[in-house]
Amino acid sequence: MSTCGSRILQLLGPILLSTLALIAVGVFAIEPGAQQPSAQTTTPEEALRYDQRGVNLAQSGDLSAAIQQFRSALRLSPHYAQAWYHLGLAYDQARKTDEAMDQFEEALRVEPGYVEARYMLADCCRKRGDFAGELEVLAQVVAREPAFAEAHYNYGLALKGRDKPQAAVQELRAAVRLSPDNAKYMLALGVALADVDREQAVTVLREAVQHGANTADAHYNLGLALATNGDDTAAEQEFNRCLALNQQHGSALRALGVTLLHEGKLEQAASALRRALEVAPTDAEAANNLGTVQLRLKDYIGAITSLQHAIEVNPNLIKAHANLAQAYQRGGRQTDAQHESERVASLTTQLRNRGRAMVEVQSALEEFKTGRTADALSALKRAIDVNPDFADAHLELGRTIRRSGGDANAAIVEFRRVLRIDPECAEAHYEIGLTLDGAGRKSEALHEYQIAVEMAPCNLNARKALGQAEFNAGQWVLAASQLRAVLALEPENAAARRQFDIAVSQQKTVP
Repeated sequence: MSTCGSRILQLLGPILLSTLALIAVGVFAIEPGAQQPSAQTTTPEEALRYDQRGVNLAQSGDLSAAIQQFRSALRLSPHYAQAWYHLGLAYDQARKTDEAMDQFEEALRVEPGYVEARYMLADCCRKRGDFAGELEVLAQVVAREPAFAEAHYNYGLALKGRDKPQAAVQELRAAVRLSPDNAKYMLALGVALADVDREQAVTVLREAVQHGANTADAHYNLGLALATNGDDTAAEQEFNRCLALNQQHGSALRALGVTLLHEGKLEQAASALRRALEVAPTDAEAANNLGTVQLRLKDYIGAITSLQHAIEVNPNLIKAHANLAQAYQRGGRQTDAQHESERVASLTTQLRNRGRAMVEVQSALEEFKTGRTADALSALKRAIDVNPDFADAHLELGRTIRRSGGDANAAIVEFRRVLRIDPECAEAHYEIGLTLDGAGRKSEALHEYQIAVEMAPCNLNARKALGQAEFNAGQWVLAASQLRAVLALEPENAAARRQFDIAVSQQKTVP
């Protein structure tokens, strides 16, 4: 489907590692196991000297001067892939992500097997918010260089961030297998395993702590895994170890409060949850949990206050509404209790309808695959009937209309509805571009492709479409830029390489 978007888990939420960002290797260094660029046997000595001076300047912090040196190297040797890569690193360190992407793409066009440049391109995708692109590029990296442990690690984190737990575990296992003494990799594997194998998660997280991951987050995640397995006593110990290292760890305070609640230590639980809210006042889960404890303590006024706060922070938190209805009822406020009960019923219906809509969309995809277009359209319309704000249903309805040769305007209406629900959905702009292109509205299509690429720079299909549109329009400089990006992502694309060469040659002949 497209995306534009136990007792302890019910209260705590999923186990998460604090930082899921791609951690790139050190600037101007190569991770052991990553593939180096081929030997620069034809690079002039002066270009090599410029490049080395640039590296030295970048390492000393003078990025502006370093950039000048790398550009001097490239003027002498435009096919010097490592200089393009170093120039990209310098721009990346200067927080100029778009410029960095351009240089990494050039390095890959010159040297398609330059794994490190591809790895850093994935980092740029993440920084641009193109998480689907990040996944695609990281998949290419680990396929090309299976021994690159850090790439497997970051690919695993990215997969977990996109709710792909089984695949995340597979990649993180690869990282640990390649670097068995790396506590960071082991900790990440333990966190990912919590979604698929709770007992093994505890084992791996314990090993991570023993191997040196003696951090607040390590103890917090081990505590969550233990709590999920029902070992509240051991979980409490881990949360306290976490708090000994970081007294302001709001998530650990909340988790400790829930664990103490399960152990019947109500006053201690309330104290921990109040501290959690002092650290993180907008933690709706902590406020709901505190209200739950206060209900158990028969502090109905306190419970109402806490649960009202939880709902102010997250109006759709069903369990907070249910608990508030109970608090109102016990506090003698029957009318308010009835109102909250009705709100629970309404939110529950909305949640159920979303589930129904997801099933209908999945059914529509299967129907369309087997050629039953009318049935697919009916399923998508049913999905929208039960959940009008489900962006995926509108996106797939528009796609189905377009792919089946239906009314282009009707398809565009659906894609525009997607954008009203999710203004950052690059895929909707790409689909509008395809629809306009098919209707012969070339200039409008080109504009939509441009927006799609701006939002998702590693979307290969959008890059291809924009490169083709600019090539057809004779916009040689722009076409070359897009086709270079296509070749970075898909180096074996012979048609793109031919068009790139033509675009570059046309630039030279234009007066």
